[in-house]
Amino acid sequence: MALDIHLPTVLFLHQTSFMLGALVFVQLRRQSSGTRGLGLLALAFAFLAAAYTFTASSAHAGHIELPALVRPHATMLFAALGYSLLWAGFIELAGRRRWQQNRLVLVLPLGLSLVGIASGFPYDPMLRGAVYYVFASLALAVAGYRVLRNARIEPLPSRRPLAICMGLGALFYAVRLAGLLSGSDWLVNVAEVFFIEILCNFGMALLTVTLVNERSQRRLQRMAQTDPLTGVGNRRWFLSQLPPQPGADAALVLIDLDHFKQINDRFGHATGDEVLVACAQYVQGMLREHDAFARYGGEEFVLYLPEVSSAEALQVADRLRQGIATLVCEHQGQRVPVSASMGVAMAHPQDTQWQAVLHRADQALYAAKSAGRNRVESDNTKG
Repeated sequence: MALDIHLPTVLFLHQTSFMLGALVFVQLRRQSSGTRGLGLLALAFAFLAAAYTFTASSAHAGHIELPALVRPHATMLFAALGYSLLWAGFIELAGRRRWQQNRLVLVLPLGLSLVGIASGFPYDPMLRGAVYYVFASLALAVAGYRVLRNARIEPLPSRRPLAICMGLGALFYAVRLAGLLSGSDWLVNVAEVFFIEILCNFGMALLTVTLVNERSQRRLQRMAQTDPLTGVGNRRWFLSQLPPQPGADAALVLIDLDHFKQINDRFGHATGDEVLVACAQYVQGMLREHDAFARYGGEEFVLYLPEVSSAEALQVADRLRQGIATLVCEHQGQRVPVSASMGVAMAHPQDTQWQAVLHRADQALYAAKSAGRNRVESDNTKG
C-alpha cells in the first residue's frame, strides 16, 4: 500500500541526511588529520544538501526562496558539484591519488552550468532529473569500483560493504534514469524513493567512518610492530612470527654490525643511522617471502630462516655478509666502512623454546667477533 507522506517533509529528511553526512565527515577529518578525501566528501554532502534546499524552496514557502529563473540552474550546479566532489573524495580516500590529480573533476559541472545557461535545459524537470541521475550513478559506480579495487593494496573489512553500498546506490539511480527516460517509472512512490536515498547516504557515511577507524587501528598496530628508523619489524613483531615451538630445518641468524660505535663516534650518529637503514633494507630485499627479519636492538638484527639445512643457512648468511660489505655509505665524500658478523644456529629436535636457539646463535656471533669480525660462525653443538 502506498505511503501518504508530505513531500516537503520527505525533502527535509533527505536534505538532513546530507547535512548530517557533511558534519560526520568534518568531525572525522578533525580526528584523522592524516586521512585524505574527507574534506572533499564533507563539501560534496554540503553541496548536495544545498541542492535539495533549492529544490525544497519550490515546494514550501518556509524554505529559502530563490528567483524562479535562478533556482533550476543553482540546483543543477550544486548537484553536479556535489557528486563530482563525492567521486573525487572517495577515490582519494580509497587509494593513492591526491586531490591535485582530481581537480579536473570541477570542469564538468562548471561546463554543464554554462551549457544550461545557454540552452535553458535545467528548466525542463525531466532533463534536469536525467542529468542528476547520470551524475549520481556514474559518481557512485566509479568511486565504488575504486574502493573495491584498492582492497588488494589495503585489505580492510569495510571496503567491500562500502563498495556494495555505493554500487547499490548507483544501480538505484540508473533504474530511476531508465524509468524517467522510458516514461514508465518503476518507483513512483515518493516515500520509497527518498527512503532508499536516505539509507544510501547514511550507509556511505557510516561505512566511511568504519573504514577510517580500521585504517587508524592498522596504522597503530603497524607502528607498534615496526622499527621506526629502519622500517623493518621490531623484536616484538619478530617473536610473534616464530612458530610456537622450534621445528626441524629452521635456523636463526644474529647479525651484528662491526665497530658500529666507532662509526657513530667518527662520522656522527646521523651517518650511523644511515648505515643501519642501508643494511636493514639490503637484507630485507634479499629474503624469501616466508623469512622473517627484524631489528633486535641497537646495531643487532635477527633473521628467521624456515625450511633450510645447516649448509643452506650458512650460505644465506655468508651471501648477506658479502653484500653488506659492498654497501656504499658516505660521509662528506668519505666512504664509511661497513661489515657485519653473524652467528647461525639450527633448531634441534629437543628444543622446546626459541630462547635456546637464540642463545646458541648469540654464542656463534660471539665466536665470529672473537675470530676477527666480518665473518659467519655456526653453532657447533649437535642436536
